[in-house]
Amino acid sequence: MKYSEIRKTPRYRSERSADGVAISRSAFELLFGAIILMFVLALVFLLFFPIVTFQKKSEDKLQTYSVVTIRSDNYRQGDIVSVKTEQNITAGEILALEGEKIVIGTDRTKSVNCVQYQDKRYFTYEELAAVLKEPVVPKGYILLNGDLTSAEELSVGELVQSDYITGKATMVLYPFSLFGRSAGHLKS
Repeated sequence: MKYSEIRKTPRYRSERSADGVAISRSAFELLFGAIILMFVLALVFLLFFPIVTFQKKSEDKLQTYSVVTIRSDNYRQGDIVSVKTEQNITAGEILALEGEKIVIGTDRTKSVNCVQYQDKRYFTYEELAAVLKEPVVPKGYILLNGDLTSAEELSVGELVQSDYITGKATMVLYPFSLFGRSAGHLKS
C-alpha cells in the first residue's frame, strides 16, 4: 500500500489525531507548570525581599519609586533605607549615623535646613542644642534625608530610631526606565 493510501485510512487519522492531542496536552501542562513556578518564585521573593514604594522630589516634580530592600546590620552614610514607623513604611537616605555631627545649613548636598526630632522641627543649632545638648546624632538614632519622604522645598532631616530601619534598598523596580539598577541611582 502506498503512503498516500495509508494517510486516507481511519486508523492513520485516529493515530495522528491522538498524537496532536498528546502534544497539545503536554504543551499546556508545561505552560501551566511554568506559570505556577513563576507565581511561587514571586511569592518567595516578596517574603524574603520586601518592596518599598516612596516618593522623591526630582527636577521639581514628585517621582514615585519602588525598590527591593534587604535586611542588613551594616548601614553607612548615603545608604537608602526603608523605615517602618507607627504611621507608615517609607524610605530615606542616611545623612549621619549615631554619634556623627548634624549639619544644618543651606548646602543641600551636605546639610539640611532643619531637623525633625520627636515630631518637632528645629531650624538652628541653638534650638536643637536645647534638646540634644550638642549637634550630634543621639544614641540609637540615625539622621535621614527627608527629601525622599517629603514634597516640600525645605530640606528636612529626620532623626529616626535605628530600630525602625527594616532594610537597605538594593535594586530599583519602578520606574521601569531604572529597572534592575542599583538603588544608588536614587541618591540626592
